[in-house]
Amino acid sequence: MRHLFFMFFSILFLTACGSNAVGGKENPNSQYDDEKMIGTVWDVSEDSVEVDISEWEKRDRKGSNGTDEGYSYLAKITDETTIKYENGKEASLNDLKKGQKVLINPPRGESFEGKPKELVLLDMTFEEKYSRFLSHVDGYKLVVMYEEGAVLPLELQDPLYEKVLDVTEEEVVATWIVNDDEYVVDYQKELGVEQFPVILVFNEEKLVFKTYEVEELYAFFEQ
Repeated sequence: MRHLFFMFFSILFLTACGSNAVGGKENPNSQYDDEKMIGTVWDVSEDSVEVDISEWEKRDRKGSNGTDEGYSYLAKITDETTIKYENGKEASLNDLKKGQKVLINPPRGESFEGKPKELVLLDMTFEEKYSRFLSHVDGYKLVVMYEEGAVLPLELQDPLYEKVLDVTEEEVVATWIVNDDEYVVDYQKELGVEQFPVILVFNEEKLVFKTYEVEELYAFFEQ
């Protein structure tokens, strides 16, 4: 299982693990505006919010293949900070959850102090809410979701994925995700999960299969 780690001193650059792309391919982060610093909430404390702004930071890079470094912004919340929803409704620090997409004003600049005037909780698309689940290949994404602290049986670890690859010619990738009650999306409720661990299969658009039994998973891919 892969994990992303962010260290910070309000804004931190982590050493690149790759290289910039060359050629004329479009940067997938070019959609971001210099004056609209958008990121994803990584952690919330009593007086601050840590936000992953990696995609916004990489908006001016050339090419389609980015590097693996991450950028985080530590927003220090003061009495002057306004927190609201995109529709203008007033919000509070308690409404901020991990994974929430936010707009931070003003954006980081040369006079950066880490004290935003405004945090806006943005509406999120289905693709944004389920970005960790949806397949990014022309095939399927196998997701094993379990509760924090649980020890998965061996049959739900790497051998599960290896067996799936043995029984299907489809392209399949896999990930293991801990169910987080503090996350912005209640996946247990939205996906109708009755118990953990649960095995989920997504294509590029939606959930296509759900089970709690490995044999049922193998049967799905053998069809």
